Amino acid sequence: MSVLALSMSAITGTLYANNQVAQTEAEVQNTTVVSDASTGSVVTSATDSVQEASTTPATDVVTTEPAPIEAANTGANQAATALQKKEGDASQETNLQEVFTSNERQYSLIKRGVFSAYYDLDYTYYRDTRIDLALADNSSQLNRLRIEEDANHTLTNSFTVQYGILDNLTLSATVPFVAKSEIVRDTTAAGLGDISLGARWEPFPLKQGRLPLVLFGNLSTKTGDSPYEIGLDELSTGKGYYSVGVGASTRKYIDPVVLFASASANYGFKETGLDQARGSGAKGPRILTSFDPGISGGFSFGFAYSFNYDVSLTMSYQQSFNMDAEFEFNNGDESYKSPDQSSAMLSFALGVRVSPETIVNGTVGIGLTEDAPDVSLGLSFPLDFIGFGKKTK
Repeated sequence: MSVLALSMSAITGTLYANNQVAQTEAEVQNTTVVSDASTGSVVTSATDSVQEASTTPATDVVTTEPAPIEAANTGANQAATALQKKEGDASQETNLQEVFTSNERQYSLIKRGVFSAYYDLDYTYYRDTRIDLALADNSSQLNRLRIEEDANHTLTNSFTVQYGILDNLTLSATVPFVAKSEIVRDTTAAGLGDISLGARWEPFPLKQGRLPLVLFGNLSTKTGDSPYEIGLDELSTGKGYYSVGVGASTRKYIDPVVLFASASANYGFKETGLDQARGSGAKGPRILTSFDPGISGGFSFGFAYSFNYDVSLTMSYQQSFNMDAEFEFNNGDESYKSPDQSSAMLSFALGVRVSPETIVNGTVGIGLTEDAPDVSLGLSFPLDFIGFGKKTK
């Protein structure tokens, strides 16, 4: 019995010892797996795990852990980039400047070696009430009193070509074709108008905080039918004299509008050698022999607002003055100085982008003074057929 008891005790001790060894090995393996997982290594055995843990540098752990943060940053950058404008997209300021200068060309220039062409269709309507009266000779008796309603319609088709000599110097030429109609005399006329040549120059480069300045000048010819060389019952298509003009313009972008202003002055050259009958005077028939147009000038200001990439609105006020015009009759024996005139207009222009590079402008003007047209309408768009709007080199 004692021998049997001793045998059972030995077997029990051996089993307990084996269980303790197995538990110790399992704990070592689990500890190695956890340690290895923190360093990003794959463990296949307890021995390999211990060796991996002892040889892996600490720097490997530092570079492995931030990987998820870098991925998050990359995703955020991609999202921010997607929300930003692409390189070819126009900013609000660039778009507003473009639509503004498409209608108000005297405020901008084109690049060197580039030429462009525009077509302008303008209509003006004058309405006037005339009083026709006649007095008896050597008395105050009224022989005739008649009130006439007069109306003039003028349609002008203009073709303008611009060329950039330098980045800050642009030359232009305008050829108009004019059609007129007068209701009272039931008269019409059509033909070539006065061709004009112009130049725009920006003397100073654009600089932050400084307003851009554009100087412009023009020479207007007398290629149209002169009102001083035709019959009194005929209509003219030109003004009848040469003139030169100079001016300056500036603009300022203040989100979300462009403010602009300009001023100009013109001098008309005296026309001599005329021979136009204009009724009779105290010394017989009155013959117009010369005409001095005098000096004229004007100013304008306004703003342009872009509703979106495709639609913009420009509102402006223009006023001009004509002074010192003088007519001479019968070789200087008689002269007449006309009163000064002032013409003021309030204009609204709507610009619509019909393609990425084409903007069409429609204008409505309302006359504010007696000498201004009652109504004016305009349509302008670039001519972009073969050769136009391209660089020459």
